[in-house]
Amino acid sequence: MLRKAASILFLLTAFVIGLGAFGHDSNTAKLTEEFAKFSAFDTRAKAIIVAVWHFCSGCMFAFGAILVWTWQRIRNGARDVFFAPLVIGALYVASGALSVGYTGVAFFWLFVVLGGLLIATSLILRSPRMP
Repeated sequence: MLRKAASILFLLTAFVIGLGAFGHDSNTAKLTEEFAKFSAFDTRAKAIIVAVWHFCSGCMFAFGAILVWTWQRIRNGARDVFFAPLVIGALYVASGALSVGYTGVAFFWLFVVLGGLLIATSLILRSPRMP
């Protein structure tokens, strides 16, 4: 029962991370509007920041795809596929906590929660099945 719940939670977390790319990218217009307020800000620097913004959205989508692929492999019995979810989970926990500390914005706790769920569910799914 715990493994089934962990499997479902792992998959849902993977979808939230992947779909987060669309939420992230949809804020590009807001970002460029804010840049427009600062005419002294270098146009090239603005373009680089927007390019990195789009890249981050792509990374979120790629992470989600990797996690869904990993989930499918786990369902097929693979036990050697937990490196990626553990690394992605650690990145989300660390960057979320550091972002909260740096910005004071509570929204970034979502990254801590998503990363924690990935780590916890991976550890449950990685453990040997009980007879």
